[in-house]
Amino acid sequence: MRLSISLCLAMSIACIGCKSTSPTAQVSTIVVPKQVLNGSTPAQAMASAVVYKTTRDFSDCVPVTMDAKHEHIVSYPAPSDLYYKGQLAKPVALAEGYWLDNRGISEHVAFLDYTYEEYSRLSEAPGLEVLESKILERYPLTEMYVCGKRNSYTHEVEELNRLIKEGFVGCRKVSLPIPLKVTLQLK
Repeated sequence: MRLSISLCLAMSIACIGCKSTSPTAQVSTIVVPKQVLNGSTPAQAMASAVVYKTTRDFSDCVPVTMDAKHEHIVSYPAPSDLYYKGQLAKPVALAEGYWLDNRGISEHVAFLDYTYEEYSRLSEAPGLEVLESKILERYPLTEMYVCGKRNSYTHEVEELNRLIKEGFVGCRKVSLPIPLKVTLQLK
């Protein structure tokens, strides 16, 4: 009993003695095995294979993220963010009019009236007012699927095309937001 009390007292004194009054920065360390990276960054190694279809061809248009009601832009890239593996991050054409995302889009995507090339040459991103005036369509998606992690594919395009032809077996279909339309009925 005395030993337990002595140990508790010693631990309390040690904790109090180690307490610092100045704020300290916390540093997180993430260890990623080298074989997972294959020349990509950890974010790319863990990226999902997002396959989608749109109302028309937006493949050269810069994507932004809208709020849940698709009224305002909540996230947009810096011009330097438009690259994936050293190339402009345009989506990859797949079978039957589907696209493989290289930017990290979600169901809340909208596309701007800027090509990847034009936007990547800007010295900085335009202000929100300008970006919102450049939205081409607020609800451009007709279908979206998440087909596992990109690094799980050996021949990504061929394997995703096979999944498309097989009806996206094993993929998760994403629920897309529905445009809210207000109609007034006069009596």
